[in-house]
Amino acid sequence: MAENQATSTFSNLLKNPGEIANILQNPGKYGLDVYKSMSNQNKQYLVFAAGIGLIIYGITLRKKAM
Repeated sequence: MAENQATSTFSNLLKNPGEIANILQNPGKYGLDVYKSMSNQNKQYLVFAAGIGLIIYGITLRKKAM
């Protein structure tokens, strides 16, 4: 999987849906392998998107509580 690629990108994940299925089945092993094989720029994009997702999730929960 990601061991034979020097760097993984988001487009590689979209081109190979089997890799996404592996990540969803075992995120601890495959997800971390893919994350480690990404370039620093792609890691920053991923962390930024996760942060935005958490902010939106928090806003949604707050609206439901009111």
